Amino acid sequence: MKIKAYHKDFEYTYTLGVFETIELLYSKPNLVLRVYIKSNSYQNKGIKIISEICRENKIDLIESDNTISKLSKKDNCFAVAIIKKYTMELDDANHVVLVNPGDMGNMGTIIRTMLGFNYSNLAIIKPGVDVFDPRVIRASMGALFNINFEYFDSFSEYLDKYPKRNIYSLMLKGAKN
Repeated sequence: MKIKAYHKDFEYTYTLGVFETIELLYSKPNLVLRVYIKSNSYQNKGIKIISEICRENKIDLIESDNTISKLSKKDNCFAVAIIKKYTMELDDANHVVLVNPGDMGNMGTIIRTMLGFNYSNLAIIKPGVDVFDPRVIRASMGALFNINFEYFDSFSEYLDKYPKRNIYSLMLKGAKN
């Protein structure tokens, strides 16, 4: 498989960094297709952890500066994991519902914050940010791999599927306080 710069229609995505790669390997090793590391990354403490997890799970670990340079524009990216995209449904715990989220960095921050407050279910009303975009994964610091998320075409579709929920709306410039 030739790895190309990310596009939302691909069946795979990737992490861009050591920490995100470790979170992925701990949470969803069965979805990892392979891991790339930079040749000068062995002084990074996380690379040892990545190597051990890859060996335990029989995941290919490939040294390739070219692949990492092609996928990441940053010199400090020492690891990239290629992962199959996956789908899931929300569980019965509380949900955070985002209607038309548009900023990738904000999405990653929201995902990290959700976990900090012990929320693990995220409903996204389309159109919305692609959670598999590597920029979202990076901004989430790998927290994406520890939550459930589900996309909906409308808020009413969400309510049809999860009807008995208390709703506490928070919005900019809302009609109600």
